[in-house]
Amino acid sequence: MSEANNPIVWEPSVYDLTRSPLAKFRNRINKKYKLFLNSYADLHDWSVNPATAGDFWMELFDALDMRATKQPSRAFANEIDRKMFPSPVFFPDARMNFAGSILQNRERSEVALYDVAEGSLDPTVVTWGELSDRVQALASAMRAHGVKKGDRVAAVISTSGLAIALCLATLSIGAIWSSVSPDFGQKAILDRVLQIDPKLVFASSSVQYNGKVRDLSGNIRSWAKQVSAGSSLQKIVLTSRIQKLEAEFAKVTDLKRFIGSAKPQPLEFEQLPFAHPAFVFYSSGTTGAPKCILHSAGGAMLQIKKDYIMQIGVVEGDILFQYTTTAWIMWAFLLTAMSTGAKIVVLDGSPLYPDITYIPRLLAKLKVSVFGTSAKYLTDLMDNNVKPASQFDLSALRKVTSTGSVLPSDVAQWFYNTGFPRKVQLISGSGGTDCACSFVTGNSFTPVHADEISGKSLGMAVDVFDPMSEKGTPVKDDSPGELVCKQPFPSQPLSFWGENGDEKYKAAYFSVFPGIWVQGDLIRINPKTNGIQMLGRSDGVLNPSGVRFGSAEIYNVIRAFPEVEDSVCVGQRRPQDHDESVVLFLKLKPSMPRTQAFKEKIKQQIGDSLSRRHIPKYVFYVDHIPYSNVGKKLEITVKNIICGRKFEPSVVANPESLPLYQKYYRIEEASEAEDGKFQARL
Repeated sequence: MSEANNPIVWEPSVYDLTRSPLAKFRNRINKKYKLFLNSYADLHDWSVNPATAGDFWMELFDALDMRATKQPSRAFANEIDRKMFPSPVFFPDARMNFAGSILQNRERSEVALYDVAEGSLDPTVVTWGELSDRVQALASAMRAHGVKKGDRVAAVISTSGLAIALCLATLSIGAIWSSVSPDFGQKAILDRVLQIDPKLVFASSSVQYNGKVRDLSGNIRSWAKQVSAGSSLQKIVLTSRIQKLEAEFAKVTDLKRFIGSAKPQPLEFEQLPFAHPAFVFYSSGTTGAPKCILHSAGGAMLQIKKDYIMQIGVVEGDILFQYTTTAWIMWAFLLTAMSTGAKIVVLDGSPLYPDITYIPRLLAKLKVSVFGTSAKYLTDLMDNNVKPASQFDLSALRKVTSTGSVLPSDVAQWFYNTGFPRKVQLISGSGGTDCACSFVTGNSFTPVHADEISGKSLGMAVDVFDPMSEKGTPVKDDSPGELVCKQPFPSQPLSFWGENGDEKYKAAYFSVFPGIWVQGDLIRINPKTNGIQMLGRSDGVLNPSGVRFGSAEIYNVIRAFPEVEDSVCVGQRRPQDHDESVVLFLKLKPSMPRTQAFKEKIKQQIGDSLSRRHIPKYVFYVDHIPYSNVGKKLEITVKNIICGRKFEPSVVANPESLPLYQKYYRIEEASEAEDGKFQARL
């Protein structure tokens, strides 16, 4: 990591070091245990030391105000629970309810959330009283339809205040919530919903995106027949009435009649163990049927609150906006943020409508103080020469978080040079749907470097292992390796839902190094700063001639070329190949000529900036790069296509891009054909 590409772009203030939530927590620990922890590294070491990890989790539970009705007496049930598989039982004697921890003891007249329609700067304001009343009505109707503790409630629904209320109603009963974005196709919905055999399915009747309202009746019809045949299903509840569907399917009704059919009951919060199951979220499904990841109520709440309060620095009264769909783990983050005392913003629709400046205008209008987004969105702002700090009043903004993909160094530098107010802390983090938390993220003590994530998350015993070692050996110096976690954490999945769930769970994370969680990310830790550089998915690691490196290293070089709009770099090793070839696909900006000379220029710069071994064997021009519905570049999907493997297209936001890559299985022919075109042009 060169210092020129990795400068310090933000440094902590006196407040950050002395009065932030993290500082108060450190001071509390020092006073109680007569310690002298000072730096973030000191505090992290104490949080993962096997001798003090139990104390850390107990202190964290108390400091985060989990609002449990019965406080825990210990973090671990016994020493056996120090193993990572099967998932350990944390806080075995605690009792709580996720929805109750959010809704109880709130001032009814105060704002709970802002419900924003696409393109609007005038949200619907929802108070705690209004939200509680809606949850009560929904929970009453759910109970009247037989929903009880442990049942599954699915929702094919867009991000909205209604989705928040439906989820809280589900969790108040002790049922399990699982949501899917309504823009998924028939197969993607069925692949998810059928696996969990829900008692109720809620579905958006229509969605608005990019200024257009789309009627979803056809999509609902395509999956309703199979879902209706489920052994547990009572009703499919549409957000508004579609009479043709109600006539066609006996189990279809609309939300108004669903609520009206039940006698109102007092809102009760079932008191449940910390580890009671609450959420099913899904793996991306890029290589097969999505895995149903079962998360606990307490584990998800504790870990997400830790990320928001201790790592990001959210305080009561903040206005927090995390752009997300209901299919992504960040939706659980947005929901849980309500338990911090922050007001949340929920947006239904495109963040780019009516234009790319919409989100900055919304931040200014609502006085948002914490904004969660993706690296891709920040990159789009930079590439479109948007300068939010000078164009809009962002004086209320304190924190911007970036997740979902690697944040390029030049984007981080743009953020502070011309993008956002310099006082704002840019926090890049990495975790996943599988862990329901961050493994590495920011904090209020550590400076932000442009090309690094600031550090390991508290309580997360993160290390970097040599991927070639059989039993797990840490890498030397700053060599790249597998991101692993060596000690248990509360938000580990309970299991994977369905047949052989435990075996699938074990195979997913514990098959590489016995007893060690392997996340599937390739990382490097800077020995000088302890900062983390994310190098891409380790299952997509480039490995020509035994030289392993991540795609992020290639992207960092490509970013310097203004002619390139986007790119994807993957490895190809077909059954007939003796070694892996690195293949780079470039999407140029409109009107940019596609020349052989520009390809050679790209290769030359990669060789000069990295090494000759990093130079792709093949470079091709393409019209589209595939992305997932949550903005992740689908490297593995491209790799599977050009290697001739099976792949699952259901998670692709732009499925029209996939056929473009099929010809590259016969890569020699594709190369000759493209080179022939260049020769003809020249």
